[in-house]
This record gives sequence, C-alpha cells and structure tokens, in this order.
Amino acid sequence: MRKFIFCKLQLIVVCIPAFAFSLHKKVPENSTGVTVQQWCVAEIALKSDKIYIDPLNDVTVEAVFTGPNGEKISRPAFWDGKNVFRVRFAPVQVGKWTMITQCNDQNNAGLNSISATVICKPYIGNLEIYKHGFLKVSKDGRYFTYNDGKPFLYLGDTHWLYIHERYFTSNKRGIPSQFKYVVDKRVAEGFTVYQSEAIQHPHLQVLKDQPYMHQRKDEEPICNLRDGLDDNDIPGFKNIDRKFQYIAQKGLVHANSSVCWALDPAEYPKSYTEKYMYQLGRYWEARYGAYPVLWTIAQEIDKNMYGHYDSVTIKKWFAVAQGIADNDAYAHPISAHMENTSSTTAADSWWGDKSFHKWWAVQWQDGLGNGIAAVGKVFWDHKPIKPSVLYESAYEGFWADAQDALAAGYKAFQSGMFGYGYGANGVWNDLYSNKPADYGTDYEMPLKYMNWFDGANLPAAQKLRYLIKFYRSIAWWKLVPHFGDQAWSSFADQKESYLASIGNKVFVVLFANKLTFTGTIKNLQPNKAYKAQWFNINNGTFTNIGVIKSRDGQYRIPNKPTEGNWVFVARIDKN
Repeated sequence: MRKFIFCKLQLIVVCIPAFAFSLHKKVPENSTGVTVQQWCVAEIALKSDKIYIDPLNDVTVEAVFTGPNGEKISRPAFWDGKNVFRVRFAPVQVGKWTMITQCNDQNNAGLNSISATVICKPYIGNLEIYKHGFLKVSKDGRYFTYNDGKPFLYLGDTHWLYIHERYFTSNKRGIPSQFKYVVDKRVAEGFTVYQSEAIQHPHLQVLKDQPYMHQRKDEEPICNLRDGLDDNDIPGFKNIDRKFQYIAQKGLVHANSSVCWALDPAEYPKSYTEKYMYQLGRYWEARYGAYPVLWTIAQEIDKNMYGHYDSVTIKKWFAVAQGIADNDAYAHPISAHMENTSSTTAADSWWGDKSFHKWWAVQWQDGLGNGIAAVGKVFWDHKPIKPSVLYESAYEGFWADAQDALAAGYKAFQSGMFGYGYGANGVWNDLYSNKPADYGTDYEMPLKYMNWFDGANLPAAQKLRYLIKFYRSIAWWKLVPHFGDQAWSSFADQKESYLASIGNKVFVVLFANKLTFTGTIKNLQPNKAYKAQWFNINNGTFTNIGVIKSRDGQYRIPNKPTEGNWVFVARIDKN
C-alpha cells in the first residue's frame, strides 16, 4: 500500500459566487480537504521534492478525482515555478470527491500519491454557467447548451490583446482597472462570452518616433515561450490567471485561443516543435480547463494563417489542439479561429475533419452588406453538423458603423449561426496610448483611431442586449434559415431579407436595408391565427401589427415602420 503524504499539500478555493468573494481563499498547509460550490474551482498546490530543469517534459502529474457516484475526472497538474505544481478541479456533482495524484517520477514524494478531499455543495448564486454547468454541443449539433441541456445563447466581445489590458490601472480618471471596466460593462449589457487571443508579445515598432505598442512602464507581464517554459514566464501566466478568474467570476464563458501568437511557430520553427506544442496545449488545458471555457486555437489558423503554414508545419497547431483534447476531462468544445470567409469556409477548412474539432469560429467580414445567406448556407449544409458562430465580424467604429455592427448579430442568428462575436475599435486591439503603433492595421490610423474607453462605449454594444431579449422571446435554437428559398418567401430585397422559421409556427424576418418595402412570406398554416409584430433592434420594443390569417398560406408583410433595420415576427396565436 502506498504511503499517503499530506504535509506538502495546500488547498485554495477559487469559487465563483454571485456576490463579491476572494478568488483565492487559502487553507492551512496541512489541511487535506476543502469545500467548494458545484462547477467552481478548487485549486490544490503541490510542493515537489525536486526542481526540474524542463518541467514540461521531465515530469508528468495527474490528479484523479473520484466522485460520489464513482465517476472519475482526471486533471493534469501544471508547473507554476520553482518546485510548485497546481491542480485545478471543478466538481460536476454535489457530494464528496477524493483525489489521488500519480507522478511519473515515483521517487518524488511531494507529487506522487498525494491525497485530498473536495466537498462539493450546490451552487447558490445566480450566474447561469454555474446553475447549469459547462458548455457542450447540442444533440442536433447546431448550437451550444449548458451541461444540463439548456440552450446557451452566445454573444461575445472580442479582446485579441486582453493579456495587455491593464488589470490594476487605467488611463481614464475614475476607472481603477481598464480590464475590469470593459468586462463589467459587457456583463451589464447582456454579453455571455469573452473572446480572446493569446498574443503575448509587443506589436512591432511601426513608426520610428513611436514606442512599441505594448512596451510601457505599466505594461502587464507576458510569457516568452519562444525559448521554452521557465520561471521567467510565470509572472505572465499569473497575469493571465487573474483575468481568467475575473471573467469566470462574472459568469462569462471564455472563448480563448491558446498558448501564443499564431505566427510564433512559423517564425521560430526550431523552438516550436510538434512535441513542444503538444505539451504547451496540455499545460494550457491544465491551467485553464477547470473554468467555463470554449477553446479556439490561434488567430486565423484555419486554414493556415493565410499561407504561413503548409500541410506539414500546420501539424504544430494540430498538436496544440490534440494536447488540449487529450487532457480535457470536461471536453470543452474546440475550434480554430478561421480566416476570413473570402479565404476559408467549412468547405475547404483544414481543421473540420479533425476528431477534436467541434465547432466553427467563422470570420465573416467581406461582403457584410451583400447578404450573409451564401456564407451561412455553406456552414449550415456542411456535414457533419457543427455549431457555427459569427466569431469575428467587421468591428464597430473601424470597418462598420453602429447599425451594421448591430445588424450583423441578427444576420448571424437568422442564417443559422447561433452566436455572434461583436468587436469594437479600441477594444479588440487595445488602443491604450494616445499614439499607438497598431501593427497590422496601422494603415487605418490615425483616421480611424479610437481609444479603448471610447470603443467600449460605442452604441451597438449597448443595443445588443436587445438581441438577447428578442431571441430569448422565441425558441431561437429551433430556427431553420431559408436562405432566400423562393418556396418560403418573395422579398423586395432578397439579399438583405433574412427569413428563418420554426416549422410553420414561428416566422422571423430581418429586413437589413434602407428600404421600407418588405415582401411576402409563405407556408403559413391556412386560416390559422398568428400574432404579428415589429421588433425595433435599436430600442428593444415590440409594436403589434395584429392577428393575421391567410387562406392560401401567404402573407404580405406591411411596410417597415421606418427605414433601417427591423425584425418582423409572426407566431401562432395561443389565445
């Protein structure tokens, strides 16, 4: 029988209640048990007897948790500097969980055969992700649900440089934290997802008289994984930790890309081997997989970051995804951030046939004003069926005005993309200083310059709460888009009129144009009473049209109340 060692075990609670609470509650070092709410994180610290030169490859630690009904969850431990390893675990069932560690170094008594107990209590807060559990793909493959099967309505905010967003400071008077301000604002506006990229390094110096975009005195710590994982990277990971924890505390799902900037393996091929990338994927999962997350691998890596990878070198990024998938007992759905749809769709993806790939993170910007139907139909018709999300659209204040950025969310849902990733100028690219050298989009500056605070307060984000209101008023996950099918409609502007229906019981049409003319919907149940309404996407109000009936199954929709974007909805009247 193995000797259990308790003296080197430390337990920390990372609980996510609805009220203010310390994220890291320390428990005495000789304690062997901790109580945590369901779906919240218990963090267990282990002290190794040795310091490993190469902790990614020299040592492997697994913590196996056995639940009240005999279920088992295996969580990899991650190295956290010097001789410290940590395990993060979120219990999925109420009751007593017991932990035992297994280390490949049998002689390391600090990591091998360590035992602990986690008591899981019911979640008592009001955050949906902890009331219903982590996300998974629905049975029909079209959308995300919580663990208990409740449909999850995806509305995301885009932060490609969140690692650099200031956690303890801001340059706006009265705002103590740039990072927290934007998160809190989006939560208040009804957003459910925080989208991020793991862009660690400062952008390049574009103009000679300007500093690097992210190389200032108050810059957040970052990781330099180009020379391996070592103690110098731990402050950077702790910076990422506190941001993951805050996002989780606010009840947002974190759709995060993993590890590093997408081009690092292309620019440093000798450092980033397939084996190293796999280990980094495992490490990332171990560190963040116990939070409510969706995995999105690297910026625009599907197909291949616009030709920067070939059929051999792309395997380095496949290895990251495989490292995550192999070690994720929660099976959080994995995707890859796609190139613009003008370059890549589901039809020619390099990732869609991989066993770990579970959803489409669609970047659709080109042709935003020319109808989404063709793009949406490719993803809707693709087999096997997977959820598709309009993950990156044209950013408000950068390539889209408020009305276009707002309408894009409705276009997505009306086209079978049951999720929308909104983005705002100044926020997605973290424009913090007065004269940013914004590498990659600097050609747009200074004409389209907008700082992070102004970007966070653009109008479309505030009005997207009405998108949540509208689609929650119907069973949105049952909507079937019709993509201009003449058997279902005849519209004055076929490209910018988006019809989706729930059978012939609910009809929803987005009219996204400056016309007032509408058109005709078809296949209503003859002589059946429907309640018809207009929905104003700018103020969230419904205006009654009245009860309508059709003898031949067709209905001529009246003209829109005004020019601009309106949603028409007709539902079978239950009164």
